[in-house]
Amino acid sequence: MDGHAVRTLRTRAFYRSFAPSDVPRSYYDYAAGRRAEPWTDETEHVWRQASDRACQLKLGESADDRILDERISLIAKSAAQRGLPWVLVGGPPCQAFSLVGRARNAGMKHYVAKEDHRHYLYQHYLKILSRHRPAAFVLENVKGMLSSHVDGQNMFEEIFESLHRPSGRSGPRYRIVPLVQQSRRDDNWGPKDFIIRSERLGLPQTRHRVILLGINEEIDVPIQPLLELGAAPTVGDMISDLPEIRSSATDADTSSWKAFAPKLLAECARIAKKIDTDTARLLGVMSAATRLGKELDTGAAWIPGKVAGRLPSHLSAFLRDHRVHGVIQHQSRPHMTSDLMRYAYAAAFAHVHGRSPRGAAEFPLELHPDHKNWGRPDRFVDRFKVQRANSPSSTITSHLAKDGHYFIHFDPSQVRSLSVREAARLQTFPDNYIFEGPLGAQRKQVGNAVPPWLGYQIAGVLHRVLK
Repeated sequence: MDGHAVRTLRTRAFYRSFAPSDVPRSYYDYAAGRRAEPWTDETEHVWRQASDRACQLKLGESADDRILDERISLIAKSAAQRGLPWVLVGGPPCQAFSLVGRARNAGMKHYVAKEDHRHYLYQHYLKILSRHRPAAFVLENVKGMLSSHVDGQNMFEEIFESLHRPSGRSGPRYRIVPLVQQSRRDDNWGPKDFIIRSERLGLPQTRHRVILLGINEEIDVPIQPLLELGAAPTVGDMISDLPEIRSSATDADTSSWKAFAPKLLAECARIAKKIDTDTARLLGVMSAATRLGKELDTGAAWIPGKVAGRLPSHLSAFLRDHRVHGVIQHQSRPHMTSDLMRYAYAAAFAHVHGRSPRGAAEFPLELHPDHKNWGRPDRFVDRFKVQRANSPSSTITSHLAKDGHYFIHFDPSQVRSLSVREAARLQTFPDNYIFEGPLGAQRKQVGNAVPPWLGYQIAGVLHRVLK
């Protein structure tokens, strides 16, 4: 449904048409802004083939349904001719199932859940399984799916049972198994057994999602589930090697960061002193440091130069690409000065107290936003959330496209929210991954994605079963 995401997938399909060592230089020149497109005359045919792999369709439209069916038929036939299994990966839209989406829907005067077609888009998934019979499928959604009800019917139970026998009594049958090792040994799985906790699988993010793995019952091979690991990588582990950049103000002159930042931080320190002397003290130190420090800029779509620093060993080879010779899409977004002051205060508070400030009680009165729900104990208590250096990040979501309040950088002296590249690192996108479209579209794509490192691990489970 997202045209910018289609462009991103086409660009990535072009990249994946080559072995990693054979990706043409034109791709990297495109990433650096030196070319208008990633292909050359010699590789235009590859680009055209790659472009056909990603298309924009609307389920329920007869013409688009026919195109989708034809494309999947080609994939299934090609796999059969080569003696290979194929896998269906996807998931119904989450807006109807998520807790936030349900709360928003409940506030709509004439909203009726059973009339919201998004609850039933999974039926398109069943049609594909029934007609084309993949060897396996992977279905992903938010945790809210487990508790979503329509007309008294638990939607997860309905979807779960339908996936076992997508055609009813006839047609393919699938056994649905958890991806993560369970303590029990029988097959009497409960809904919570299908929750994947990313931070336990080596990802730098506390992202919890429901993922169902279905294997055709004709394939009588036990799966080797994923083993949960120890401590997760931290935000600092993942983004500290990227160039330091700073924010800018939409309502003030920030052409010189050394002139603007010390004053802003000093004013924050003065305000903070009224309720938190330790946070005020750190802000005062930061004010002096920025006055004596180096000029920072706001970053860019391309920053040349070698990236120094170490990444967690299990992610380094997956993320790094020595041919990039720089950093892609690492630029800050501008904010109102009032928000910059809240970011500076929140980042300093988190550094001192080991957590973000929660709600109005922990923000100085002068930094309270003009919002009708601010101050309510049941709403927006984590409206300004710092992604702390020494812990995994919170869930990277598409809200990143709306504002940066939930994704404040841990360094008070940079006074900003996360860049696209930093969010992409926390989502485990490779450093050579190019997001198409304007910055807002890029942020949305990063937030909507399943982390690639998690996808890679799931692919490993499937490969061991199907090989």
